[in-house]
Amino acid sequence: MTLPSLKTRHCRWLSVPGKSDERGNINFLEFDQKLGFVPRRLFWLHGIAPGQWRGRHGHRESHLVTLVMNGSCRVHLDDGSVRETVSLDDPGRALHIPPMVWHELTDFAPQTTILVVASTLYDEGEYLRDYEAFRREAARTA
Repeated sequence: MTLPSLKTRHCRWLSVPGKSDERGNINFLEFDQKLGFVPRRLFWLHGIAPGQWRGRHGHRESHLVTLVMNGSCRVHLDDGSVRETVSLDDPGRALHIPPMVWHELTDFAPQTTILVVASTLYDEGEYLRDYEAFRREAARTA
């Protein structure tokens, strides 16, 4: 499978292997060198009310791999210079979001479930929740 390229700095699509037969589908994510980090935390988003968003922040240290398990949503990416919007709508494709990329998830289809694999444990201090502060830090690290 050829994955589309992304313009946002260091973001990339990961192919999620899988198989299908008459019983259904299975996909799996292996924690190998293709992932690019050792996972420290898993979390999932579900039951998102209509019109709501998730994310709307950047990370100083965390790498995230984001997968749609069911449904779909849009992911808005911003590295301080480049902005782009992509769709998460295929369980066979995961989105790697590196540190210093502002991200926001919107336009959730009903019953959407998103799984996120994170490289760090939760630490509020490494979140950038103010967009202008994020832009300043992103400019320094570019």
